[in-house]
Amino acid sequence: MSHETARRRTLPSAATGCGSAIRLILAVLLVLGTACAKPPRWTSSDKPEPEYAAILLEGDSLAYLAREPLPSEVPMVPIRKRLRPCCAFGTDLRVRVGAVPVPGFSIGNIMGIDEVGPHTYDSGALTRSSQAGYGGFRHRENNGLLYTCRGGFIDTAHVRDYVDWTLYLGVELARNLSKGLTIELPDEGGQRRIVLQPIDRNLIDRYGITRITTRLASWIGFQLSVWHEIATWFGWSWSPTFPETASAFSPEDLYSNILGIKMLEALSHRRSGRTEDIYNRSVDTWLELLLEYLDPVPKSVGVEAMRSVDGHWWDSNRRLPDKELTLRRHMDIDGSIAPWLVPAARAPESLREICGDNPELVAIANPDGVLSLKFSDWVNLQIEVDDNLAAQAPFTEIGRSVTQADFPRIIEAIREQNREEFGPGADQPN
Repeated sequence: MSHETARRRTLPSAATGCGSAIRLILAVLLVLGTACAKPPRWTSSDKPEPEYAAILLEGDSLAYLAREPLPSEVPMVPIRKRLRPCCAFGTDLRVRVGAVPVPGFSIGNIMGIDEVGPHTYDSGALTRSSQAGYGGFRHRENNGLLYTCRGGFIDTAHVRDYVDWTLYLGVELARNLSKGLTIELPDEGGQRRIVLQPIDRNLIDRYGITRITTRLASWIGFQLSVWHEIATWFGWSWSPTFPETASAFSPEDLYSNILGIKMLEALSHRRSGRTEDIYNRSVDTWLELLLEYLDPVPKSVGVEAMRSVDGHWWDSNRRLPDKELTLRRHMDIDGSIAPWLVPAARAPESLREICGDNPELVAIANPDGVLSLKFSDWVNLQIEVDDNLAAQAPFTEIGRSVTQADFPRIIEAIREQNREEFGPGADQPN
């Protein structure tokens, strides 16, 4: 089923005698929905200069028309502020509020590729779209977990979060490569900021704005994603009343993050971020393309895949937000990021029929520099941790001020804590 088919909604036919009234109500709702639709949050002018006509009609080279964008032509994308509430690892998850179980309620989580909804920059659970074709009505991105033969479980909310973050970082960096800047970010386990040092104009001319910007934004975007996992492990949460420790470094998180981050390279080189509408539709296209490349399985098989690792990667006897819901954590952040595939010994027959006995996984590279230049020479993530984190090891030894250079040491401490709590193999898939 195509994405367009999945998005289409049909209305039941009106009963005889009620048709006119219902059509009138729908017409009023359409007018109200359109009137309330938000305008695009950013645009950029694509109007060509007058001299381009001569270049196009009389010139012998069109290279100038394909030039790098000027900093002044990079759009102003607003910073992300919303939360996409998805997804704890598992299926048919039960919930408790405090010590009280919530009866008759469970979270399915698993989805098929035909259920993936349309992307909206900085979306929450529900949003009002400004995209043409959606009429200003509320719609869902319909995020969830889907299983792929070559990429394991994918959390589409994480993919979307980090393509959005990387776009925002990319446009901020592109406008300021030669000047440097400081980006203040919303607190997450502490005060966060990104500091860019001015980059030599000769380097910018040599490598190009697009190449430098996409690589820098991708690298620092991944550092942001790692910090999110660190902060949630040590107790930070969007909602103080609902801990997120069960989701910290869960098996699909880092790979889903880097999958979204990687999209920026395609979007940048195709200038797909110049308006909000073009960006959202381009993310739809690339998300579908990448998921298809990773060989998605039907929803029913994804459910069987998740149940096959029950008691191994997660524990269905636990309720959200129990930390013990997630039994194994993926925290390898160096080099290429490899997905966790369901171990062959646990794979159900339905999964083996689609993926084979030894599917070839797709690891995604996360370079930390270009040629001999390290990205950390140009840009850093700086965090002043809050009181809760500062009181816990290893921050009691490192101190309140940390950067991405401290992440390996912090993750080793988390790895050791995880092994003590869940066993010696709790950081490995098998």
